Amino acid sequence: MQTRLPNVKNAALTLTLCMIFLVLMGLQIGNVVRGYPLYEIPPKVNVPEMNVNATISRVDGAFWLKIDAEYKMHTVYALGDSYLAENTGMGLILDPSPYVIVTVTQDTLEAHYPIPSNATKISVWVNGEKVELQQDIHGYFHLFDANLQEINWTISPVPNDSLVAVHYEHPISRTGEEFSYLGDYAFTLPLYGRYGCSNLSYALYSWYGYPPNKYSIQIESNLTEMQAYSIDTRGTLTPLSHTPLINEVGRLEIAFSREEESPFVHGAVVVFNAPAEEAVPFPVVPIAVASAAAVVVGVGLLAYFKKRRRISS
Repeated sequence: MQTRLPNVKNAALTLTLCMIFLVLMGLQIGNVVRGYPLYEIPPKVNVPEMNVNATISRVDGAFWLKIDAEYKMHTVYALGDSYLAENTGMGLILDPSPYVIVTVTQDTLEAHYPIPSNATKISVWVNGEKVELQQDIHGYFHLFDANLQEINWTISPVPNDSLVAVHYEHPISRTGEEFSYLGDYAFTLPLYGRYGCSNLSYALYSWYGYPPNKYSIQIESNLTEMQAYSIDTRGTLTPLSHTPLINEVGRLEIAFSREEESPFVHGAVVVFNAPAEEAVPFPVVPIAVASAAAVVVGVGLLAYFKKRRRISS
């Protein structure tokens, strides 16, 4: 009986290849670990849905805008989460590793939100609780025909899901000369904010840094001629289709999505023309009454003077 011996050469070759593979994996992991301390990040949050309710009214002859916006927030990466990311645009110069490990090391987020510089009655709620606001030292970039300021607030700990509600009011300004062809008045609706954490040297990132987002805007007004545009990072205005619903007051419904291939949407711009001043009705009745009274007085005076002349003669 012949016993078949294992192929020693094949076994040795397999063992050698496994050792080489483990060494290469160790080198790769070493490269990633060396880059890890530079990639501590705050929690990553996106906004899968948002709703903006705007009301236009007249106060002392001027147009005023009241904003109530709601943002549904979802935490994509929370405290302790790690993921493998391509080393592109991460700021790593000394280590040429193609991939790095990114880890969330904070449970605090600072939200930065743009609002018009003349806004009043500003308030923010997170999951129904009012938060304390501060005004950013730096302003926001120029958007449409006005500069915007930024407010900020802090969320800690960071929930998996939250609802952020923002309220503010401000007068609506006339359009500048550059945009006067669009309409008499215009206002900007900033549709996103930024998050960050001052404990880390990590750049502020947009709420909308992940999948496409759906926007929903409702405008209550007695104005019938309004046009809405989206505005991107280059200030390009793109008309938005909408279906106005006319009832006791005009209601403008605007819904649109940001597609991956389209420019990033920073906000919406709504323009409208001032309605013609209502004609002042001619006071027919008061004038008729005054005329009749004048006739009566005139007839009485005439009779009075005739009677005086008869008495004198």
